[in-house]
Amino acid sequence: MLFSEVILGAARVRPKGYTWATLSLALGWFAPLLTRRATDPLPPSVLYLAVTEADIRLFGKPSFSDLFELGRWAKGSYRATVRRSALGLKIDLDLERLGPVTVFGGRADAPVFELVVQGATT
Repeated sequence: MLFSEVILGAARVRPKGYTWATLSLALGWFAPLLTRRATDPLPPSVLYLAVTEADIRLFGKPSFSDLFELGRWAKGSYRATVRRSALGLKIDLDLERLGPVTVFGGRADAPVFELVVQGATT
């Protein structure tokens, strides 16, 4: 069972460097050398950000694999800021064990990002 609490919101997001890692596949054998650490500390796959009443959770979903949990952080134990970009929204998270990470989402994900920011420390 993944969730024992009610899900307040969820968004499909991409880690910083994901587009570069995806487009570099056209380079053939040279691609892994260029993109080895492009999305560190997150995996180079689509991620899902879920918000519950008690915490936020981050899940990874590789192309041909099952969903797995990267971690969960209680409200007040992380920092978050939202920035607008030309193509959507960016959320900068400072997470325990992962450190600072940036994920991108569409403009439709704004309510979920606001819930994340509301639960963050100031």
